[in-house]
Amino acid sequence: MAGTKNNWRYAPSMMCLLWLVAGCALDAYRMHSEFDARVNSIQKPVLITPDVSMYELSPGGVVMLRDDWSRIGRKNLQNAILRDLKDKQCNVKLAKMDTQIVKEMAEVQTLYRLVHKTMDQNTFGPHQNMAENDRFNFSLGSLESILQKLGADAMIFVTGYDQVFNGGRKAMIDLAIADSSGTILYYTVKGTTKGKDLRDPASTTALIRDLLSSFSRMEG
Repeated sequence: MAGTKNNWRYAPSMMCLLWLVAGCALDAYRMHSEFDARVNSIQKPVLITPDVSMYELSPGGVVMLRDDWSRIGRKNLQNAILRDLKDKQCNVKLAKMDTQIVKEMAEVQTLYRLVHKTMDQNTFGPHQNMAENDRFNFSLGSLESILQKLGADAMIFVTGYDQVFNGGRKAMIDLAIADSSGTILYYTVKGTTKGKDLRDPASTTALIRDLLSSFSRMEG
């Protein structure tokens, strides 16, 4: 069912909004200084269901959350990410959660949204040129307990939105990988005004290919 929203469910930072207004490309990534050493110790990463929504902008300027579109978009994102990482020799699975784990995961995702906002500012804020990888240091706190329940040793978070309007689109997707300590090892963002939208598998695949172009393989 479609719903009307005046604000984004997913709210990017002001810097990210500016690129959309200006129609500029957005493409960046950050890695933890110990990325190479830590990422190769990851054997069983899990992909958390993407926190991504699709919106329709009416000719009158009304923003509508489209749950039906969003379900299709999230499914296409999951498939595209799993395929791309498999091509990079990464043994990634979609997280399967029971009722109790869902509750615990909701707390983790709430914390991730707060950390994500700071990472976003670090990447696109006024000091972005100073935000080198050796200064990229963010953590969610230990994820070891919930990862054990998931049979995994790392989490992959995906957030973003896709706004579709007559004759165009504005989308932004980002992805982060956290190890069992909760340390964010890798963060990548891709914004686009090109392509169809997340309802189109080919368009989604192309977006994810660009999003993960900077990511090296994990041993698995």
